[in-house]
Amino acid sequence: MTFQYYPKESFMHKVDPVSKLIWLVCLSLSVFIFNTAIPEFILFLITFTMAVGLARLKIAFLLKGLWVILVFSLGFFILQVFMVPGQTLWMEWGSIRIYQESVNFAVAITLRMLTIFISSLIFVVTTDPRDIVLALSQKLKVPYRFAYAISIALRFIPTLEEEARVIETAQMIRGVRKQKGWKNKLENMKRFTLPLLMSSIRRVQVTSITMEAKGYGAYKDRTYIRHIRILKEGTILYVASICTLSILTILKIVG
Repeated sequence: MTFQYYPKESFMHKVDPVSKLIWLVCLSLSVFIFNTAIPEFILFLITFTMAVGLARLKIAFLLKGLWVILVFSLGFFILQVFMVPGQTLWMEWGSIRIYQESVNFAVAITLRMLTIFISSLIFVVTTDPRDIVLALSQKLKVPYRFAYAISIALRFIPTLEEEARVIETAQMIRGVRKQKGWKNKLENMKRFTLPLLMSSIRRVQVTSITMEAKGYGAYKDRTYIRHIRILKEGTILYVASICTLSILTILKIVG
């Protein structure tokens, strides 16, 4: 499964959730500063290098998670190429004209989406959902009920992914195979999504009943067995992220 926490020894695993959240926000803001391909490619390359080097994620694992966003980005890329106006003609097929500015902008937007996706994947894979609740409650003073809601969302993503695999395997065992053709694909999607939706609803109901039975949210504050500390790895990460964002903003203003 892609979207779930994997315990491992790496630099990003040692960083506390607050520092990683600051890094994620700074990186997300940085990719919106520029609208050209080269700066976006540099940010994408840095993020991809951090995923492989600092988070110790395998390239095959990243590609497995990227294929969904790549399919979506391809359609968005084609739409931007043909819809965004430009001045410098690059290619022409009859009445269809493609401009260099359009391609440059489309590549930049696509790389921006990939960068945000990889950075979010790093955050999810290297951060224990329990630490997210503790960090939001202890460091950012977020009410623990809201912090726990975020944790449940992160926990449900891998759970739904596993449920989807179980449903697909069960249908294959019963002789239900995927058929080709757009009409059959819609039928396959309907047959696949309805059991997944019903399973998700049942899981949400069980979680809600369990929280009510344990009196969750009955008190304004709660006690903690473990406390989150910001180590030197986290300090290095969030200071570097804030400095990078400041430098890029200054360069954009000056340039």
